[in-house]
Amino acid sequence: MTLVSRISICMLIAVAAIPAVAQAARRRAVTPAVTIGPTTKVLLTVKDASNGVPVASANVSFAGSTQITTGNGQASLELPLGKPAVVTVAHAAFAPFSQTITAQPGGTYELALTEKPSVTIKTKTNETHIVDIGTAQFANAAIFSNPTRSDTGNFCKEDGTDFTPDKTEFTRITGPGVLETASQCCQFGKVVSANAEMKSGAHLKIYFKDSCSGNEVDFVGREKSTGLYQYYRFTDITEIDFP
Repeated sequence: MTLVSRISICMLIAVAAIPAVAQAARRRAVTPAVTIGPTTKVLLTVKDASNGVPVASANVSFAGSTQITTGNGQASLELPLGKPAVVTVAHAAFAPFSQTITAQPGGTYELALTEKPSVTIKTKTNETHIVDIGTAQFANAAIFSNPTRSDTGNFCKEDGTDFTPDKTEFTRITGPGVLETASQCCQFGKVVSANAEMKSGAHLKIYFKDSCSGNEVDFVGREKSTGLYQYYRFTDITEIDFP
């Protein structure tokens, strides 16, 4: 056999072997399906541990499956039957939560969440409202429009510079907000102003830039006593105390 013939035979053997090698590689790359055995559907009720109020719109999860609680705080999940399963719950108003549940057929389970620190809102009508810092936000709304909300305020200082602090930077906002002329912050009319005390120790007057365009400026949060979201106009707020 000549040298050329031997080389040709070796090349044919190598080419023929490629599909087999590729198939073996593909077989090795396949991960067996993960099974958790038999499951059962359970009913989970999420509540505020401090007052027993149902928590709506909480994300209840297990093994990549997530359900959102209804207005009565309930959600259903498929859990392993008779085996410990870690269920997690996420909601802006509460600390991260997890609980191990050993599910039984037709089981019902209660999950009690720990609330985040509170924000206290006082109004001109001598009402006091308690909302949690997790859902508390600055808001503004044009007439016949849905409100926009943000964790940061859209303000202007007395010297005309923009001021956009996060809600966690405040110690207190004192009102009620009043409309006044401040051309350095609004050239189209009057703008709502209030006084702010910051955690940095600064005390300053703030102008709500969104009110310059005629928008209503509000503070919003989940009322702890009812679990409902409420909007409060800054022109009606005498004081907001932050945690």
